[in-house]
Amino acid sequence: MLPARKFRIKCFDHADRWFKRVVGVMTAVHEGVWLGCLSADDLNAVTAEHFDESQFYASVAHNLSGFFDWEPPLLDRYFRGKSRILVAAAGAGREILALRKAGFDAEGFECSLRLVRASQEIFGQLGESKYVTHCLPDTVPSGPPVYDGLIVGWGAYTHIPTRLRRIAFLEALRQRASPHSPLLVSFFTRHPDLYDDVAYRTATICRFFADRETLSLGDHLEWHRYVHRFTRDEVEVELRTAGFRIEHYNEESGAGQAVGIAD
Repeated sequence: MLPARKFRIKCFDHADRWFKRVVGVMTAVHEGVWLGCLSADDLNAVTAEHFDESQFYASVAHNLSGFFDWEPPLLDRYFRGKSRILVAAAGAGREILALRKAGFDAEGFECSLRLVRASQEIFGQLGESKYVTHCLPDTVPSGPPVYDGLIVGWGAYTHIPTRLRRIAFLEALRQRASPHSPLLVSFFTRHPDLYDDVAYRTATICRFFADRETLSLGDHLEWHRYVHRFTRDEVEVELRTAGFRIEHYNEESGAGQAVGIAD
């Protein structure tokens, strides 16, 4: 390679690397400012808008696609066949339909009215008698402990703002299930880096002046939605605090799954 060309390529590599670092830091500052200025209810509204506008989660193709590859092994191992399952944050019903097809008695709830209405259309076309019911964000419909297993819909736990709200949500879920029932939850994972730290520190400064609820390291605003990316310790602490004994944990490619057993 000619010396001049080699020099130009080397300059490009350095400039590109530093440009991406600067963009990453500025993105983290931008996220931190808004994480600090928006309340937990505001963050829920931002996330709701994202899912309300999504064609994917309301689509027939997605909701009839069945289980993801990692779901059947966990169901076979921890959930009793033909048992009654409650699916939280059920979207338009993918998990519910797959569970019913597998022989479970499954039902669920969802805070997005658009996805609830999509579930009514899809379930109606299939002749299913029970649809996904509507509830407010971060809440669980009240009722007796009649379920034998609990599932939080794919990635939904990641979108609940603040540690206190997530734990309260799990505690409310536990009240709907019999003792020793399994809980399956999925989430985004993280390994702490500079951008996490910048977003967190910026949010902490802004939140001090805005007097908002405390957020945590790992909070972000990505793709117009609130996201908390977890470490393993965070998942285990939150499940234990809510009354679940950890039986399984796995993570790969930025996504994780955990199974807890209700005490």
